Amino acid sequence: MRICSLFILLIGITGCAVLNQPVIEIDVSHLTCESNPEFVDGNLETEGTFAVNGFVRKAYHMFGGESRRLAYSQRRYITQVEGNRRTEAIIKLDTPTYITYVEVYPASRVIPNFAMMTTTDDPPRFDVAFERVSDKQHKDIEGLTPVRYRIERDVLYLRMSADGIEDKQNSARTTNSGVEIPLKGASIREVKFYGRQTP
Repeated sequence: MRICSLFILLIGITGCAVLNQPVIEIDVSHLTCESNPEFVDGNLETEGTFAVNGFVRKAYHMFGGESRRLAYSQRRYITQVEGNRRTEAIIKLDTPTYITYVEVYPASRVIPNFAMMTTTDDPPRFDVAFERVSDKQHKDIEGLTPVRYRIERDVLYLRMSADGIEDKQNSARTTNSGVEIPLKGASIREVKFYGRQTP
């Protein structure tokens, strides 16, 4: 009975030691981001911007009959996205690593509809390989304060995505009282990874 109690105690102590391993920042030398190297350069003074290819068109469209009176009454203001509103960047670690959490340091005051996904597949299969990070999934980042995302899994690739921002200052008028608004990507100063210290 005493041996069994000691064995259970030893397992409990070992389990607590594993759970209480200190979390450390992953050095930037283990991280790469081809599209936005500023995201992981270790310098909070630099910033990278998501690439976006698209614009928003807003205009009145007529629905229904031919008569002017009917057409006027059935006009609706329609918003259409030409191209792609969604932007993304992929950060790669040099080896699969258990990541406890990631901190995002925004440079834009709003990063709309931000989300993360991860995979350990190499190369990643974009259709099925990425697993969603459920923490704050598809929520806006507002303000310039760093935001922490719980990951708690092995990661080789981290895929971040966000919606483009309407650049209303550079909008242009079109026919039918319409307007075309270019989309611009949000900016990030740094993405920091934190994981367990390995022996």
